[in-house]
Amino acid sequence: MKKFLLFLALAAMTFAQAATYTPKTVPDPKKQGQEYYVSNPDGIISAEYETYLNELSQSLYKKTLVELATVALESIGDMDAFDFSYELFQRWGIGGEGRNTGVLILFVLDSHDIQIRTGTGIEGVLTDAQCSQIIRTQMVPWFKEGDYKTGLMAGALDIYLTCTDGEVPEELQTIKSVTYRAHYDEEDEEDEDDNSSLFILAAALIVFLFFIFLAYWQSLRKCPKCNKRKAERIRTQTLVHATYSHGGKERNTYKCKHCGHEFTIEEDTPHLTHSSASSSSSSSRGGYSSSSRSSGGSWGGGSTSGGGAGGKW
Repeated sequence: MKKFLLFLALAAMTFAQAATYTPKTVPDPKKQGQEYYVSNPDGIISAEYETYLNELSQSLYKKTLVELATVALESIGDMDAFDFSYELFQRWGIGGEGRNTGVLILFVLDSHDIQIRTGTGIEGVLTDAQCSQIIRTQMVPWFKEGDYKTGLMAGALDIYLTCTDGEVPEELQTIKSVTYRAHYDEEDEEDEDDNSSLFILAAALIVFLFFIFLAYWQSLRKCPKCNKRKAERIRTQTLVHATYSHGGKERNTYKCKHCGHEFTIEEDTPHLTHSSASSSSSSSRGGYSSSSRSSGGSWGGGSTSGGGAGGKW
């Protein structure tokens, strides 16, 4: 039992660490709706700040048809951040097809990577040099202080200003979203990091592992020779087949992992039941069909040639 509890603790700690993403597994915000531009699966950006980034991107698109996507991830494993951002940009198709006016901000926490990737149609407005300056002056200083969400929004706002020649709605001129302005009456108010989803997932893993252990424990039998509950079933012989009207009987042979003693037990089996697979299959097909016609949106179908800049902090 002590070993199992230690295993649970180690498993929970491992699970609590960052999920490793590939360009294929990054959640696409457009599946939530056309007005979403932020992928924040690890809760690095708080809800208020995520709303601000979505509002900023919505406003930028209405003004200029530039699609600005922000992706904040805990880890991308050993994959190079440039290659990751390039593949993700192409996979999603950020920016309008033919216009290619897309911009991707990629933030990776564990490797301290920040990338700004630009579509081919916006490289003359948002140059590589400007992207590099935005990273160095607007983002990295905040990241070094551990304030990742403010750094991301400061960079996004500077991209907005560059693409609109400095024209920006009043409510988007600072990182204090108009939707949440009441939350920021005090200038020094601190935001709490939104890590609740991480703890929920860790707790779910612990519960899942507990039930696995419980099922395994219940499958063991007490050895009549050493009295330890360490006998595992190694063979099963059916004596009476179960039917829909009555149960069956089987002879199970167990072997003790502690002393090696083998013994047999005759056990009853439950009667058969009629399957409801057809009805559940029908309902799942209906659910799949309806979900495939969800209200989610899509990116514009743009592409990049690798323009932009990258950095670390």
